[in-house]
Order: sequence, then structure tokens, then C-alpha cells
Amino acid sequence: SIADRRGPVGVIRVGTILVALSFGAMTLAPASLPLLILATITFDLGTQACLISHQTIVYGLDATARSRLHAILVSSLFFGMSTAAAIASRALARWGWVGVTSLGAIAGCAAFVVRALPERSTLTADSST
Repeated sequence: SIADRRGPVGVIRVGTILVALSFGAMTLAPASLPLLILATITFDLGTQACLISHQTIVYGLDATARSRLHAILVSSLFFGMSTAAAIASRALARWGWVGVTSLGAIAGCAAFVVRALPERSTLTADSST
């Protein structure tokens, strides 16, 4: 996969940009069915790229803990998506379609910012003194 060749973090960044752009397009042109179809496909491509890249990261960690780590990843995804669905339903009731798609674009941008931040290094015994 591209995540294996180029590194998962870069693929996640591209995926989050695709998600943000997809929702942004849906926000700017809510009445365009062709754009909605294209944006939905692009959104799905972005989310799948992020999922596969995160799985690449998890499977690159401790081999003896893969199933547990994958369970944590999938559980976290479920919790995040169900929470986002609850928030989106409130946005739909209050602001309509534009509120939902704006929320999706903001979430995509926030995910990009999180992945654009420098990674924290692991402290060693020598650096803790």
C-alpha cells in the first residue's frame, strides 16, 4: 500500500485534506447532486486511507499486542463516529445541511492539524535525569 511505501502519517494527512475538501464542497454547493456524489466518494477515499494508515501504524507496534491494539483502534473509531453522529444530528436540527457539512469540514481540518503537529519523542532513562 501507499502507507507502506510513503509512510502512514503522510497518507493520513492527505486523507484528512480529502475529507475536509469533500465536506467543504458539500457546504458550498448543497443543491448539486453530481458534486454530492463526487464529494461522497472523495470523503470515503479519505476516511479509508486514514483507517488503513492507522492500521499500518498499529500493526507496526508490538507484535504480541496487535489484536489488543487493533481492538482499541476500532473501539475508538466507533466511539468517535457515534459521538460525531450525535453532534451532527444536533447540527442538522439547528443549522440544517450546511451545519452538518461545515462540522465535517471543521473535523477534517482539526484531524489534519493533529497529524501536522510534530510527533512526541519517547523519553529515555538518560533524558529523565
